[in-house]
Amino acid sequence: MMKKIKLSPFWLAIVAAVAVLIFVLAPMVGTMMTRQATLKKQVKREADNLNQAKPGTPSRGDIETWQKYKSEVGRAYKDVTDFYSSSDKYLERWFPGILLGADGDPARDTFMTRYLDEGRQLEEKLSKAPHNVAIGVEDAAGGKAKFGFNWEAVTPNDWAIITNQGPGDEKMVLRELQKRFWARQRLANIIINGNVKVTRVVDFRFFKTLHDRLAQAPWQVYPNKQAEIILWQGVNSNAQGQPMNFSETPLPNELGQTLTFGFALELPYSEVPKAIREMLNPGNEAAAAERMLVNLIGTHVTIREQNEPLVAYNYILGDDADKKAKETDALKKAGGDKPRPVLLAVTCQIIDFDPAKVKKFEGASAK
Repeated sequence: MMKKIKLSPFWLAIVAAVAVLIFVLAPMVGTMMTRQATLKKQVKREADNLNQAKPGTPSRGDIETWQKYKSEVGRAYKDVTDFYSSSDKYLERWFPGILLGADGDPARDTFMTRYLDEGRQLEEKLSKAPHNVAIGVEDAAGGKAKFGFNWEAVTPNDWAIITNQGPGDEKMVLRELQKRFWARQRLANIIINGNVKVTRVVDFRFFKTLHDRLAQAPWQVYPNKQAEIILWQGVNSNAQGQPMNFSETPLPNELGQTLTFGFALELPYSEVPKAIREMLNPGNEAAAAERMLVNLIGTHVTIREQNEPLVAYNYILGDDADKKAKETDALKKAGGDKPRPVLLAVTCQIIDFDPAKVKKFEGASAK
């Protein structure tokens, strides 16, 4: 009989330990080999990408610089749009205390009554002492003065034309009328608050029609007499002072549009710089927190009367001293001893901003 080999307990323990070690380490080694293969593939892929990269490919530094630039542009955009949004609040508000409906707009009749009343009160304040400003151009036949502030007295027939294609146009026109009132009030304020000495408000007009179907409305009529024609600057007007193919300028990214108007004043030449300065001065508004911004487009100054004024007076024939005295007195009473007024025609724009169209940029908080 063969004798069985008897293993030492020591070697049995070694064999068992090796078996356990292989059992434990085999999965770990397999995982590490798999990860190594994956990393080799990633390294090869990145190396291939680097080999294929074209000249000019942005580096990490370039990307960080552009990200910083984007953030700065976003902050600047927010600062600018916040500025115009704030100034637009004055332009967009209704008359103080006017009754508003559930939609936030006043009824048409309520608004028109207030609009025309406010206009009359403004003219009355200007025409009385201490301002004594004449409004409009006297009619040669003795009728009502024309032009002046050119208030849009929209009639029921006009409203029927406006709303012919739906009620949406009515709301649009009401809002436009309110904005136009604020522009006219701004002109009145240069006299009332700015103390500009004005002899007459000759004309005030918006160059865009109030509504496409009201092109022949009374407030859209331009002067046809040579002595009354005003040359408006910056709106491509013809020899009769009428703008040709006028349209408002849209702001970028549908952020609104311009609201362009012109006004003409008779005033002493010495008051011209002050009149322009005060028209652009938002400090003439009553509400300091919400001031409407007005931009200057162009100006034109002419002597209102090219000839010496004709003044009639009586004197004793042959008495030169009496003639001189009577002439001096007549000229003084007629105002001929004072400098003749000039006609100042100014074209302006208001930015009719639309805050609802402002874009929101991530990380573009204002400083």
